[in-house]
Amino acid sequence: MAVHLERIDRHPTHPVAARPPLLFVHGAYCAAWCWDEHFLPFFAENGWSATAFSLEGHGGSGGQSWIAILSIDEYVKNLRQIIATLPSLPILVGHSMGGFVIQRYLELGYPAAGVVLLASVPGEGMARSAIRMLGTTPDLLTALNLFQADQRYQPELDQAKRLLFSDSMPEEELAKWAYRFTPESMRAILDMTLVSFFSVKALEQIPALVLGGDEDKIISPSEVVKTARRLHTEAEIVGGCGHMMMLDTVWQEVAQRMLEWLSLNWPTVTEPQPTVQAEAVTVDSVAATPATPRRRSTRRPSSKLSRFATVRSSEEKSND
Repeated sequence: MAVHLERIDRHPTHPVAARPPLLFVHGAYCAAWCWDEHFLPFFAENGWSATAFSLEGHGGSGGQSWIAILSIDEYVKNLRQIIATLPSLPILVGHSMGGFVIQRYLELGYPAAGVVLLASVPGEGMARSAIRMLGTTPDLLTALNLFQADQRYQPELDQAKRLLFSDSMPEEELAKWAYRFTPESMRAILDMTLVSFFSVKALEQIPALVLGGDEDKIISPSEVVKTARRLHTEAEIVGGCGHMMMLDTVWQEVAQRMLEWLSLNWPTVTEPQPTVQAEAVTVDSVAATPATPRRRSTRRPSSKLSRFATVRSSEEKSND
């Protein structure tokens, strides 16, 4: 029997039929709530149906008692469970571990209309990130490991800020969310670590946007570049942004860049009304996966967002 999955849906009052829905996948230690603070209302107000769900063992979803043994592939099953309930094939939006889950979903041959990855764990996993943090921010790596080992341990607000947010994040704002972070599946963390010993292949080309933050202590710009290369696109790095791109002080600029990319790939003639309706439901069953979508352009227009910088790998630069 399928597990209960917490889900939040926000729909525009006048949806545009040609637009695929947006499906948001959270990262480790989080749940669907992180998307509903800003992103779900923002995209619904701009005419996009937006859904976020909590992976098994997270938030209000079932599986709390066995979260420690849940694998990345089981999270992929959760993703497929939600996709099966949507009216059409969605654009997948993933953050951190959620981006890794989406890459695994695509690697297994499942379709998506497009993907947006924010500070995503690269296909090669977290081993290099952990080694880098051991050398640059060992206190933050230690605090993260202690939190993972025992939920009774709570990092100081200053540590949480340095690990997850930019320098501009007010601590009083961070305090609203700090208590909502919970330990992650140890099996899933191992999955993202051990994958480093295997070769990572490129994914099939679909519309893709890959963003990272220049103040991210967990996923570096070079790791964002690797993820972008796997998806046949260029990485874009947001100035003044930490790891939690959907909550940081520049969240609106991140969302606006996504909206620009969405409008380029799924253009419409009429503008939707901004009124939003919201509901939260649970999903219990799995249906057939929708058909493979047609490909669309992934070319980026000139961005008006001054904080963004396109970054390419050293190999690509040498070929210019």
